[in-house]
Amino acid sequence: MARTNLLREKLAAGKTCFGPIFQEFWSAELFEFCGLAGFDYLIVDGEHAAVDPLRAKELARAGQGVCVTVLARVPRNAPSLILQFLDASVEGLILPHCNSAADAEAFVSACKYPPRGIRGASSTSRAAGYGFAQRSALEHVAAADQEVLCLGLIEEPRGVENLTEILAVDGLDGCWIGFGDLALALGREYYGGPGIHPEVQKLVDRALDLTIAAGKLAMNARP
Repeated sequence: MARTNLLREKLAAGKTCFGPIFQEFWSAELFEFCGLAGFDYLIVDGEHAAVDPLRAKELARAGQGVCVTVLARVPRNAPSLILQFLDASVEGLILPHCNSAADAEAFVSACKYPPRGIRGASSTSRAAGYGFAQRSALEHVAAADQEVLCLGLIEEPRGVENLTEILAVDGLDGCWIGFGDLALALGREYYGGPGIHPEVQKLVDRALDLTIAAGKLAMNARP
């Protein structure tokens, strides 16, 4: 409902924020539990856990009820699907396999209302307060564009190679660095074991350094 994005607010203040890597469970009670436990954000996983927008709405309601920011990893870069997750009122989206500026531009465009993007308007969605929002339609659009976080998931070496161009896309708030798929792409162990292989850590560090240098949000998925 275009509410203040507490995660965005905390990160803008320079605070380090924590949350489960990716929420594989579909339990509203667990989302409430994690919020009460003090996590800064929770993630609805539409890619690996195949959570659909309808279930995402229930999970967003549970998390937001205990004042935790709810993000969603979408399964693919499709405007119609992105719209459904946003209308469910998740407060940020994560795009998997963000490998180019073109990927990032299409993603941001789907997340933003015109004139910046192509997001369709609905006055009756949960995000719009079911039509009872105490603000005008244009005020809602401006607030939504400001509050929703757009994050690219960098999980392949190609994404790291193109990261400078990706980060230059207007409206992309930052990047999530996925060590697991980066490790797998390099033929290294991607979970468990004594730690991240130095070759993988070098790529992760480079991606984080580029993201921070660009003034964007840097988020790191670690085991």
